[in-house]
Amino acid sequence: AEVAGLEAEALETLRCKLEELEEEVQKELCVTVAHAMSGTVICTTRLRPTDRVASLRDAVLQELGDTGVALRFILQSQILDHYLTLSEAGIADGEVVGLIQTPLRCCTTSFDESFASMAPAERGDPVLVATLSPDCRTVLTVSSHGAAKTWDVESGTQLCELSGQVATGEFSGHCGLVVGTTDDGAARVWCATTGVCLRTLFGHGDDVKRAAFSPDGQLIVTASSDSTACLWDSASGQRTRALVGHSDAVKFAAFSNSGNFVITASSDTTARTWAVHSGDCLQILKGHRKGLNLAAFSPDEQRALTGSLDGTVRLWDVTDGECTWVLPVDNNVVNSAMFSPNGRAVLIASASQSVRLFSVDTGQCTTTFAGHEDWARAAAFSPDGDLVATASYDGTVRVWSAMSGACVRIMSGHSDWVRAVAFSSDGSLVSSASYDGTARLWCALTGECLQTLMGQSAEKAASSSSSSGDGSFASELE
Repeated sequence: AEVAGLEAEALETLRCKLEELEEEVQKELCVTVAHAMSGTVICTTRLRPTDRVASLRDAVLQELGDTGVALRFILQSQILDHYLTLSEAGIADGEVVGLIQTPLRCCTTSFDESFASMAPAERGDPVLVATLSPDCRTVLTVSSHGAAKTWDVESGTQLCELSGQVATGEFSGHCGLVVGTTDDGAARVWCATTGVCLRTLFGHGDDVKRAAFSPDGQLIVTASSDSTACLWDSASGQRTRALVGHSDAVKFAAFSNSGNFVITASSDTTARTWAVHSGDCLQILKGHRKGLNLAAFSPDEQRALTGSLDGTVRLWDVTDGECTWVLPVDNNVVNSAMFSPNGRAVLIASASQSVRLFSVDTGQCTTTFAGHEDWARAAAFSPDGDLVATASYDGTVRVWSAMSGACVRIMSGHSDWVRAVAFSSDGSLVSSASYDGTARLWCALTGECLQTLMGQSAEKAASSSSSSGDGSFASELE
């Protein structure tokens, strides 16, 4: 950090954080795993704060053996991603973590009276991100183990793999760059064509949780556990502003549509709005009882929304900082929330089988998108606002009419939970990311799977089935 020319004050903060981390690493946490539904204790284990949530799986398997089910862990109504450390997941000493078990095996039977149980074939790491470039020619995927790759949309071939272990990523407005965070807590900029790291953004005193481009691609905003957000010149990688004011980790930061403002969401239970050109804090949005994990401006920049671990989404008037509506969330879990393209509605996916649309004028639910067979994990509007796409733990992607709430297409093919969904900028494609180790591209008009992105190449959708000569029937598992 000294060689990179880090400022003295930031360097001292970094030294202190490293000393604290070294002390923390020496500690062990006592964690109990219990069935999420019944509360029955399965096991108690001791782990370090730096161990990953996946370590809990090993403890459960030692107790239960291989039961042919997928193991998912839940804390405070939030599904925990396996790649997170216990500290990042908010697991403290003495914590009780819930376990959800999902079947992994299927059975086949035949007219010859034979019976067989079939386990799935080997597959890749869960895919957490699948996002399309603004020109709709490239897809970026990020897996739970840090593998970030770009793909050609038309052919489905892999273009490159980004260097390092990547945690999050998104394209610039001009498609040539990707900005994101890495597993070592840094923010970096990569070439989307070669995967080469072009710049590392030095200046934060702790892990960077999010990095995003401004709409014109000239600036980058980062959110960090050091309680600050920073603005950077994307061409040089130099820091232009430090947004100081939060008293706890900043979990999320995003630009407004014009690029003139930034909104930040923090574990200190507040959100703040900032002027980009001066770095001044314009409003402090207070009202949530627990930490925030998302925030966004409305398209006209007159309103903002925030999502919190207290199980609510709030709407705010950004001119005076007043909360206008508190929107209820199913089972107190905010999975995703976003404004409609015209800014008149808010779309919320939560811990239920339904996704709901709320009016920003009345705060009332106007449309319910019901039909998934398990919780909805994410939801997104088409660019024109006419359609809504949803991703669910039932393994499907669905497309709905935003006006009527009717399901117009069901996109089946994933063999595990679908974590993320998004439309392309022209509305013709839908991308999805799944725990089955694949990302998929779908035709928004027909629902046809166009590409399945996995490993080093594209594969056709694994929704086919085969019949054997003896009359037995088996479904192929990807």
